[in-house]
Amino acid sequence: MTNAPTASTATAPSPMPQRPNGEAPAAPRPAHERTHAFATRAVHVGAEPEFSKSGGVATALDLSTTYKQTRVGVHSGFEYSRSSNPTRLALERSLASLEGGDVRLSDNLKNEGIDEFNGAWEGGPAGVAFSSGSAATATVIQAIVGHGGHMVSVGDVYGGTSRYQTKVAGPLQDAGCTYVDMSYSTKADGGKVRTEEEQDQVILDRVEQAIRPETKLIWAESPTNPMLSLVPIKLIAQLAKKHGVYLVIDNTFASPYLQQPLSLGADVVVASSTKYLGGHSDVVGGLVVTPIPVLLTRIRFFQNAHGAVPSPFDSMLLLRSIKTLPVRLREHSRNGLAVARWLEEVGIPNGLVRDVRYPGLKRKQESPAQRRERHLAWDQLSADAKKWLAREGYERASEGGFPDGGMVSFHINSPAPASQTESKTAETFLESLEVFTLAESLGGVESLCELPLKMTHGGVDPARRTELGIDGELIRLSCGIEDIDDLLHDLQQAFQKAL
Repeated sequence: MTNAPTASTATAPSPMPQRPNGEAPAAPRPAHERTHAFATRAVHVGAEPEFSKSGGVATALDLSTTYKQTRVGVHSGFEYSRSSNPTRLALERSLASLEGGDVRLSDNLKNEGIDEFNGAWEGGPAGVAFSSGSAATATVIQAIVGHGGHMVSVGDVYGGTSRYQTKVAGPLQDAGCTYVDMSYSTKADGGKVRTEEEQDQVILDRVEQAIRPETKLIWAESPTNPMLSLVPIKLIAQLAKKHGVYLVIDNTFASPYLQQPLSLGADVVVASSTKYLGGHSDVVGGLVVTPIPVLLTRIRFFQNAHGAVPSPFDSMLLLRSIKTLPVRLREHSRNGLAVARWLEEVGIPNGLVRDVRYPGLKRKQESPAQRRERHLAWDQLSADAKKWLAREGYERASEGGFPDGGMVSFHINSPAPASQTESKTAETFLESLEVFTLAESLGGVESLCELPLKMTHGGVDPARRTELGIDGELIRLSCGIEDIDDLLHDLQQAFQKAL
């Protein structure tokens, strides 16, 4: 342990204050004020030759665990690799840039009077790279909710997040968690047909009713996992500000190319960088981005105390993969829409599936809830994603929908009634696929398939699974970048074997 007075030896930050009513986070720079577009920043931020002693165009892999100090207790920016590392710092600059945070926060940090961090941390990026998405999730909840606090969470949440909220934060932090249906389904609304504004208000009312005096944060995913429901981020952000709580958005399924929650009013973005950012199923990582200095300080302090940091090699792999993120997401999205349309236009009429879930899918017969979700999917797209879709000829009302990620979920039309135990038809289908690989995770170049009931969401309370529609017929696909004809043929032959 070094004796330098930096993050590793700094005194613990004060307890997380409740957000003052109406206080907005430091606004990220508008897209038109940024120097370069998303694809350009994905290639260059974190790999600038100016930051390399050699002038190399690839980010240097710095494997050192400790760094020479100029005098006792004085270093030149880095002192111990758990606290900060040059390769990881380059990754954090890239993550902050992609999610719409500030690449440099030195002025904000100084204005807040935060002086406990020196060197690379003073004026560091608003992005924090973690060893996994679960580590990022745990750190954010610990830093904001603290002991005895309360959080409101979207009901349809990743199984690993639910596990931490209920089985770790609950008993160890004495933290409460209330799950809320934030989807646009009509089942919780008595089946009434409402306008889009009325549908929005129904969701806001549900969330507001769950907020308590001790509530510290609202946690949401959009799209959700595994039902791919959309959450109205901007409206919930306004509600969070009204009640003085923080809004955290898990952006794993969308990626920063398709959606940037900070620009919609969220306070914190978390994600598993294992998925679309990594993109090759060869690195595990997580991220947190926030434009709020006091949150950044606490999150960094907790991370350093836990040691939940990615290795320099993992950081380098992520930087390599981020360079192709826009190119990959476009192909993932094209394939995702094509698969969703095939399931909707061929699978449903032929009795193969009973429903299809994809954010950008436009059905020939849409319910008001489905139409509202599709409109919301378009409205929450990033400016760069909309620019790409416009070049491709897509718009909000395009026939058949628009590409919006590679994730597709559907219920297979099993002869046996859907239940929490019966999944024979779905298992036969999944085990018959040849191009799709039966495996957990998502966002890699290869297509994956899974049964949430027994895989990613096996640890979720059975009653909640039933309420969400996670039964033995629900199948989740992660569409890769293979040839679309091969993917559709693979689905067809698997249906023939299963039904």
